[in-house]
Amino acid sequence: MSKASRPAAPNDPEAQVFKRPPQYYNVWQRGEGIPVHETFHVESLQDVGVGPWKRFGANGCFINLTDSFLVGAFVLEIPPGKTLNPMHHLFEGTTYVVAGAGETVIEQKGSPTRKVTWAERSLFAPPLNTTYQHRNTDSDRPARLLVVNNAPLVLSLYHDDDFVFGSDYMFRCRYEGEDNYFDGIPEYLGSRLSRVNYIRDVGTYELYNWEMRGKGAKTAFMSLSSGTLAAHISSFEVGTYKKAHRHGAGAHVVMLDGEGYSLLWKEGDRPTRVNWRAGTMFAPPEWWYHQHFNTGKEPARYLAIRNNNPEHPLRLGMPRIRDSGEGMTQFGKAQIDFSEEDPAIFAEYAAELTAKGVELRQARPVYRSA
Repeated sequence: MSKASRPAAPNDPEAQVFKRPPQYYNVWQRGEGIPVHETFHVESLQDVGVGPWKRFGANGCFINLTDSFLVGAFVLEIPPGKTLNPMHHLFEGTTYVVAGAGETVIEQKGSPTRKVTWAERSLFAPPLNTTYQHRNTDSDRPARLLVVNNAPLVLSLYHDDDFVFGSDYMFRCRYEGEDNYFDGIPEYLGSRLSRVNYIRDVGTYELYNWEMRGKGAKTAFMSLSSGTLAAHISSFEVGTYKKAHRHGAGAHVVMLDGEGYSLLWKEGDRPTRVNWRAGTMFAPPEWWYHQHFNTGKEPARYLAIRNNNPEHPLRLGMPRIRDSGEGMTQFGKAQIDFSEEDPAIFAEYAAELTAKGVELRQARPVYRSA
């Protein structure tokens, strides 16, 4: 546009209102022609609705959980025996296998071709901008994959999907086709963190005691494929619940085992309750407290996929609890000790267990305000 044809500002700057456009990622989503589920939580990843997705050659959907403006998610459903289109892109994606069995071939020019064989509850991450191709090896049943990714950040940053899906740059600093890259053997780095690019079954992955988070709590942190996305797996015992804590937005929590509920609340507001079972997914909004309660007759276990990998830190938003000393940050407390919580929380939990006939194994807190 020439200078002469540009509209001049009016004498009254309030006379014309600028209409803020939606984030580019959301515009791109709607152009893909598949369902977009805008929701606080997904009751069952196995059952969430999908539609034909031309880009991948599969059925798929987007899941936009409340306040997840940096981390997104989509589901791919692969028909029995089908091989999807080869794909590469400039956003990171961590893949969790919701159902089915198959393999993913990973290629990069000048590097050996590698293959990841996966089944229900496997976890892996194709290295950044490598060409990957999913195949369902079961001729009778569809496979379903959850891909948690940082596409909202990357697509909105460049607002050019041709570039994001069309660049042929090879990130050799991250991947060169190493023969042991996807061997699934963790390399322990310290502080419950391991470097591992493939996990055969997140339900059996070894966890480490972390009593800071509650009685019998265990956790393991994973750095996958040299990405800025990370994951962790946590568990807690029958008849127990975890301490409330809060952090930045975008941690997609997938329940793996057990049943129970979580309370999520913005400081000063009433909690929102999410009832969960295996296959439920939710993401605590930015700086909301959240607290997990096991009401089932077996230990509860969950997977969380999020940004800010400790090995490759990229802080976007509020700090993690691991970045705080004794649960305190410059923005306030990141964790509420049992002795500081509302007594109604324990009372509600005890009543839930009594109604279900489950033994309460957690002592009533000695409240500091008492």
